[in-house]
Amino acid sequence: MATPRAVDDQEIQLGRNLAAAFIATCHGIGLDYARKKYADQPVGEYWIALARKVIADLSNRPEAPERTPTIQ
Repeated sequence: MATPRAVDDQEIQLGRNLAAAFIATCHGIGLDYARKKYADQPVGEYWIALARKVIADLSNRPEAPERTPTIQ
């Protein structure tokens, strides 16, 4: 089981990555550059909440993806 501090760090890191991806897409810059340029900026509550939703959704998914039959 992860400690609360580890979960907070995971949420902050994912929130920072989501924000960087958004900024990179909006400004047409590279993701690595956006991460470096905005690394010292605080992460907003919106990005933390979004990260929590992503983590919760991924933790509720089954291990293997559900196979759907295909028409041959």
